[in-house]
Amino acid sequence: MNKQLILCLLCLLCFTCLFGHEGHQNTEENENKKEMVNPLPESQPPAKHLGGRPLNWTQWIGSFHFILLHFPIALIIMTGISEILLAWLQRPIFDYASRFMIIAAVILAVPTAMLGLIYSYTTSYSGLLANFIWWHMWAGISTTIFAIFVAFIRERLGISKIYYASLFILFLLVNITGYLGGGMTFGPYHMHPPL
Repeated sequence: MNKQLILCLLCLLCFTCLFGHEGHQNTEENENKKEMVNPLPESQPPAKHLGGRPLNWTQWIGSFHFILLHFPIALIIMTGISEILLAWLQRPIFDYASRFMIIAAVILAVPTAMLGLIYSYTTSYSGLLANFIWWHMWAGISTTIFAIFVAFIRERLGISKIYYASLFILFLLVNITGYLGGGMTFGPYHMHPPL
């Protein structure tokens, strides 16, 4: 492959990571989100809790989803970058790094998906956010299963065209899942440009 093309792809991946996570202080989006999220059934009055403290043990356990989720995302993206560097520079360290990162991504993706499922049962969403959580849930489950598939291909078949194609699909899946998760956290229009 042409070195300039590989460098352009690497820069594109880096900018995707850099601008993929936005700030947390947009008050208009937070107000819209507060209107659509109902942590308790409508028959119960809202409970007072300070600083987002969980209301029950299930919510507390599920909240660890937010701690773990960044690791599989970063590991999958870095696996792609490491594979590009391996193709470009032909250094064995990138082969070892790619293998380690895809296996680590699988190990962390499984509990991340399970904790996300647990957390999804502690909060009810309505309207557009209900669609976001449904799609996010299935995209997350698909990402986890596909990450296992990609790691299996790399271990059994080695580096091949099917592995690269599968890794690219996994890269797309993890970004779609992250976009949908961001829509639930920051509001459904969190990636719209500020016009």
